Amino acid sequence: MFKNGIIITGPIGAGKSSALEIINYLGYETVDLDTISNEILDQEDSLKFIKEYFSDCVADEQVNRAKLAKIVFSNKEKLSLLENFLHPKIQNKLTSILEISKGLVFIEVSAPKNMINIFKSIVIWSPVETRIKRLLKRGMDIEDIMNRIENQPNDEWWNSIGTVIENNDKKDFESKLKDTIQTLP
Repeated sequence: MFKNGIIITGPIGAGKSSALEIINYLGYETVDLDTISNEILDQEDSLKFIKEYFSDCVADEQVNRAKLAKIVFSNKEKLSLLENFLHPKIQNKLTSILEISKGLVFIEVSAPKNMINIFKSIVIWSPVETRIKRLLKRGMDIEDIMNRIENQPNDEWWNSIGTVIENNDKKDFESKLKDTIQTLP
């Protein structure tokens, strides 16, 4: 499809956003699909969808994202329902970005399962204990963290979908990320 798109992915708390900051600093175009997803959730047709299927998550004509996340990350059927609504819209927006971009575009993707056969992937990885500590520092509660981790693929899967860069030491991580990017076409 698009040879200029490179996925930055990995389990929650591994350091995808940190990787995107480094890549952006290096002068590459970056896209965060969570940001696009949030923009889509603000649209009128999304509000109608959320009212219909997740009515407890709407107050004052606004989607309560924290409440929605708590529901979908504790119920795989609800997660699938939301993904089936959002993912085509997200892919359309991403396609329009990639069509006008002149160089490589690095795309932060939390749930890459529908994209790993389309784009090259760089997987940011850290041990689960490290990820939990990072997420707790961000202010997430342990129940939410564990629900999200349980809804993600296992480490074996993450290690099978692309080039893996371990994020345990900041300087080493930056160096490995830069080296990996330099090998891209």
